Amino acid sequence: MEGAVKEVALLGQNLFDHKEALAPVIKKFIDNFEKNDRHKEFDGILRASHSLVEAASTASDRLLADGRLEQLNARVNSLAARLEHIAEQPAHAKEHAEYLAGIQEEQDEYVRLCEAEGMRKMRIAAGLEQDPSN
Repeated sequence: MEGAVKEVALLGQNLFDHKEALAPVIKKFIDNFEKNDRHKEFDGILRASHSLVEAASTASDRLLADGRLEQLNARVNSLAARLEHIAEQPAHAKEHAEYLAGIQEEQDEYVRLCEAEGMRKMRIAAGLEQDPSN
């Protein structure tokens, strides 16, 4: 054993010193960590964790005891019901439908007139009809 130690020339404390082998791996990890903005994600996780701790330490028993939380919940439910009612029944749905129907009729009439004019020009070009402007 003594011969092996002399040949290798290592002290016992150096046998477990892996700094030279691990230094490039650690440097690569740190570079990748910073390049990929992982530190920002980590900061976000820490902030969220702090928010959770603060929320857990909030005195919610007091809010429940005096009924403020129930009142707030009732107001939110009332507002949600009013918003659903507004979304279900547009105030001017009938007027809007009539307006759209009127526009559709006007567009249909315009298309009919354009088609009739196109047919008249085709008959004039084919010699089946005289051009009244000439």
